[in-house]
Amino acid sequence: MAFGSKVDVIAAPEVPVLRATPRAGTRTVSRKRLGKVDYLIGRLGKDGRAVDFAALEVQAVYFSGASIRPVLRHYLAHDRLPPGASRRPDWRSSAQKRLMPQLALRIPLFRRWGKKVFVAVDSQFFAALPPMSTVDTLANSEVTWVVYPFRLSRGRYTIGDPDFVYTTWDDVLTALREGTAPDPTEILNEIERKRGERGLKVLRT
Repeated sequence: MAFGSKVDVIAAPEVPVLRATPRAGTRTVSRKRLGKVDYLIGRLGKDGRAVDFAALEVQAVYFSGASIRPVLRHYLAHDRLPPGASRRPDWRSSAQKRLMPQLALRIPLFRRWGKKVFVAVDSQFFAALPPMSTVDTLANSEVTWVVYPFRLSRGRYTIGDPDFVYTTWDDVLTALREGTAPDPTEILNEIERKRGERGLKVLRT
């Protein structure tokens, strides 16, 4: 989709796109790279070499609580969750705490280069995101969401064809910013509440 139809592409996984900053007081140019992108989609030219690229990030939902492995093993063995299991998708951590820092690190670089960025998520993940403004076409999109639906049929889940949602980085940044600022008096009241609950000591500076 990034380059149209009938185009040869390759998907290169885990490609670092940022050069490490030299240590303070040195002018040595570091060869170390960081900021790995999940996939770089390279468009191939007539000679078979990459002549353009776009970025693809893949984000799954995280789960709250302790390790999910024992719960999953029990479910696979008994076809039910173990007693007392309380696992749930942690949409907030997955979006604001995991996905956003990754995008904030890489998208400014791809904007500078004029390259497209795609983010693949499942439909439940996308539905849990705050509402964000959209644009009409890929040409105007800086962050294109590739939203895959999961469907349950005859006891099995399958992945359907994705929907594409076109957004700009500024709108994504605004939508996923953590909450809105309260009045400062609310913060002062919260401090006093904590003081009363925990008996906070008065410290002199």
